[in-house]
Amino acid sequence: MNTIVVPTDLSPATDAALSVAADIARVYNSTIILLHSVVYPVPMPTYAEAVSLTVNYTVDEFRDVEQEADQTLRQLAGNEKYKDVMIIPKLLTNGQGMVDNVTHQPADLIVMTSKGASGLEEWLVGSNAETIVRYAHCPVLVVKQPIAHFQPQNIVYAIDIDEQLKTVQHFPFQLGAADQHQFLYVTTPTDNRDSEGIQEWVNELAKAKGITEFTLTIRRAKSVPEGIIEYANEIQADLIVLSTHGHTGLRHILSGSVAEDVLNHAEIPVLIMRV
Repeated sequence: MNTIVVPTDLSPATDAALSVAADIARVYNSTIILLHSVVYPVPMPTYAEAVSLTVNYTVDEFRDVEQEADQTLRQLAGNEKYKDVMIIPKLLTNGQGMVDNVTHQPADLIVMTSKGASGLEEWLVGSNAETIVRYAHCPVLVVKQPIAHFQPQNIVYAIDIDEQLKTVQHFPFQLGAADQHQFLYVTTPTDNRDSEGIQEWVNELAKAKGITEFTLTIRRAKSVPEGIIEYANEIQADLIVLSTHGHTGLRHILSGSVAEDVLNHAEIPVLIMRV
């Protein structure tokens, strides 16, 4: 793994993601790109004669915003505790916004923090994390809170009956014991699959992936995201792994995404793999 992208809004919460990225980078000798996309204030002239004054003022204000952002970005990257890791601060001033800039960066892994979204906010706009997950071309690791040392061992692999999951997926970093997987399948009131059929399908999945040791838990819940989060909390998991198709447009609006719901509400790190 060569490149890890860590998007930042320059808030102190950045350190939670940067610390995890640094733990991974130390193992794989990776380079971290600490990325910030400048958000410019939008001037609103109140009368026609004010337009030229507004333009002149805006140029100066934009320059100040960029300089302040650049200084803060370099301070984050230059933290003494990361002196053994290659961190490159990258300030983007193209006005495209964080989501576009992050998802267009060449990367093997994106590590980011998220406060999640809930209620009306979740339904209308979601969170930056779930939008990046939807469009990202590489795995995305979402961190919710600071972690002293990121080395997940008690991992939940939440699965669905999806033939595409049988394709080989290369995880961006070592996840516990290489051959030991803890699969979770959540059934809902509208899911009429029987447990024997689920077990048989998981056996085929493990065989296709070359997995020799695994367990399967079949959990019943009102919804799949709720079942995943409840189970992960019960066993005190330190990572949830999910796969997503990254649906966009009308299909996404109609069907939603289990991965996005989980990362919005889980309190532990969530690794999203693109199918």
